[in-house]
Amino acid sequence: MSPILWTTLASGYPADVHGVGGWTNGQGRSFTGADVRVERVWDALSARGRRSVVAGWLMTWPAAAIEGSLLSDRFVWSRPMSRDPSQPSPTEDRDVTTFPDALGTDAAALLPSEEWLHDGLLGYQVEKYGAPSHPLRRDELHVRVFEAQWPRDDADFGAIYLNGADQVSHLYWPFADPGIQARIRAEPGVHKRAVDEVLAKFTSRPAPPYGDVGLDADGLAEASRWVPDYYRYLDGVLGRVLDTIGPEVTLIVCSDHGFQVSQSKPLVDGQHHDVAVFAAIGPAVKPQSGARMHVYDVAPTVYALLGLPAAVDMPGRVRDDLFDVAVAPPLPTRTLRRAQIEVGVGEGSAGDDALREQLEALGYIDEEGKPNAHVGESRKRPGDGPTRRGPR
Repeated sequence: MSPILWTTLASGYPADVHGVGGWTNGQGRSFTGADVRVERVWDALSARGRRSVVAGWLMTWPAAAIEGSLLSDRFVWSRPMSRDPSQPSPTEDRDVTTFPDALGTDAAALLPSEEWLHDGLLGYQVEKYGAPSHPLRRDELHVRVFEAQWPRDDADFGAIYLNGADQVSHLYWPFADPGIQARIRAEPGVHKRAVDEVLAKFTSRPAPPYGDVGLDADGLAEASRWVPDYYRYLDGVLGRVLDTIGPEVTLIVCSDHGFQVSQSKPLVDGQHHDVAVFAAIGPAVKPQSGARMHVYDVAPTVYALLGLPAAVDMPGRVRDDLFDVAVAPPLPTRTLRRAQIEVGVGEGSAGDDALREQLEALGYIDEEGKPNAHVGESRKRPGDGPTRRGPR
């Protein structure tokens, strides 16, 4: 689950330590930044007076005070989904979706216009996308805020979270798969039959893309473009970020999982694959390919790149085999004392309804806000993969 893993990537700790157990708990309450019980990189930097730019990272609402700028993951969800004046006004909690508060005004001005969304490479997707909004608007805003704030804040560290590839891939990954494409071309009606079977089994789920009529060879021409075109957009984003930070800054690109055709619904859904992506470029990188990076290793390595110590109770390690860094003596811990945690702040607001609608549409949660068991089909069975490593 993404909230677990992105909190681990930013902190170095597993869920049972950092406090975030998924999108919602067993009773349907949403996890938020108020549940995080560990320092994340920007917290450690702020304590030393060093600045960060954080744009959209999961579990950053309510927006905490940091040195620099923080656009929380709830900013877009707490605002109208278009600039149509008939849409509802932003929630009353909008002042806690950014830090400082003035960033909210700047970010609102950077929201992509309806014209921009519809006129670009992904305009055909925006036109056809269902509840409640295409992810391009959210991802583009996160990038624009980073582009604006990085030079303004003279920051030491930046973090951008982009969700669109995940969202689009859950719905459209099968149509980019050559094997599924060949099957749909060879068997007229096979996609529609598969959709009907899934909807009969999961009666509360929304209809999948093209499910009303089913895909044929002609329909595949468009359906097969969705995932590759979103990656073309992200490739452009990568170039923009590189232009913003310049050649002297180390850039890390990582995902929290990969994707594959669903094992149980191959003609209908994409599902998570446990192998993710890690890539880096910059002056501290030791060029090579094929190295394995564990999710627990990312934060300790980022700390080392920033000249800060990791903690002895983190299960990962500094990857000085991949980066030219000095490994500082570790701290005992980077967990937070109880008094440092604002427990329960901001519960059930700042776009919670809009976010839950999206999570339900993608199948992450059910109508009661509880985690959906069938999404977990991408998870490994006990004993299939690496076990948690002890402190080092």
